[in-house]
Amino acid sequence: MPSKLRPTSFSSPSRSSSPVGGSATPTRSPSTPPQTQASASSSTLKRPRADEDAFDAGTSKRPKRAAATGEKPPSAAELYKQQNAVGLQDTHSARTGDMSSLRTTQDTPQDGLNLLAHVGSQAKDKKGIFYEGPVERRGLGPQQVLTAVPDRDKGEHTTVFKGMTGGEPSSTKYQKNLGTADGDTPYEILHGMGHGEGGKKTQSSQNLASASHGANTAMIPADKAISGNPDILVDTRFNVRPGTHRAESVEQTFFHKDRPTEPIFQQRIDGDLPKVTTSQYKQLQKDAEFLKDRERLSAAVELLNLKDGGKG
Repeated sequence: MPSKLRPTSFSSPSRSSSPVGGSATPTRSPSTPPQTQASASSSTLKRPRADEDAFDAGTSKRPKRAAATGEKPPSAAELYKQQNAVGLQDTHSARTGDMSSLRTTQDTPQDGLNLLAHVGSQAKDKKGIFYEGPVERRGLGPQQVLTAVPDRDKGEHTTVFKGMTGGEPSSTKYQKNLGTADGDTPYEILHGMGHGEGGKKTQSSQNLASASHGANTAMIPADKAISGNPDILVDTRFNVRPGTHRAESVEQTFFHKDRPTEPIFQQRIDGDLPKVTTSQYKQLQKDAEFLKDRERLSAAVELLNLKDGGKG
């Protein structure tokens, strides 16, 4: 039986009969990356050719795609900086490399006090994981992870979210207009099942919700750990405030396909979670590390099923 989720203002993973144990720590995430500055001489500004791989933060609404001329496309980190420079929203789609330096903020001596203040405020206002009202459970249900997602429309989630909100593409502005934003907390459009895990079907209103930058960041380590593993079923859900698209909390849950009734990874995340610090992110990575070991997971599942008489 899966262990019962304990409400916390940060992600607290709990695992049932999983090969590796662990617990998560409070989280916060990155400061906004530095703005990209467009510069020009006093003479005529040289404009890039249409086939050049370039980015102009002053005129462009989104990063230009790599040219079909054999030039090297921008890295995930470069795209992240470009997108933030023009106000585009980031999601926790799977990426190559470690993006923690871009998604987290440096540790400070005040982190513990700041988290305590946040928890107290959430409890007082009955928001996030302390929300006591009715919620709408939103998600796709158990979905198998794809081995690869070759073609991705990284902007489609914004278009879908805009349709959901009646025309507002910004998650932060949506929460502020709704009156549910927590101070100056930045919000993003979250996928329950990551786009890099399920492809096209994840760009659905049933799989999208508005939650904080920190909540989005807290989901990334586990999502990256299962990327490309078809043995994993994702059943991540949002607890959405009725009549809105605000996720009060996120329940990130994974199963093994041969034992689909018992979670191997589960954590509840505060929908208003502050930005994640570097050390907190490293702890989240450590907690999800066992998910990368496919052979060990399969062996553990086989032993459990054997113990149960061959039944998952």
